[in-house]
Amino acid sequence: MAKIKMDQLVDFKNAGDFFEGNVIPLKGAYKINKIKKQVEEEFGYYSEKFQAIVDEFSQKDENGNPKFNKDEDQILIQEDKIDDCNKALEELQNLEVEINTYDLTLDDFGNDVTISPERLEPLMPFLS
Repeated sequence: MAKIKMDQLVDFKNAGDFFEGNVIPLKGAYKINKIKKQVEEEFGYYSEKFQAIVDEFSQKDENGNPKFNKDEDQILIQEDKIDDCNKALEELQNLEVEINTYDLTLDDFGNDVTISPERLEPLMPFLS
């Protein structure tokens, strides 16, 4: 078992495409699949709470939907609620959950898998 912060869990979920393109030994694939199922379950909670924070602190359009900046890549936050929003997001990202890592090690990936340090980073909290 490992204590994983929600932001690390999100990073692991986002790194999932690494596993799609690489063949690893059966033992490693099994462990990764078991970890991914736990991550998906916890991510559901994260998504729900993240959406609640957006609903509470975002600026709304005339239909009650969150407003976005002109590039439409960031949600606009009510100016008097920015600090409260940041605090709520930080609490959510720092929330720790326990994940069974099944004693995942680098050896479980075999000798033929290559990975950049940047792609390895999201896996680090899950390795024994």
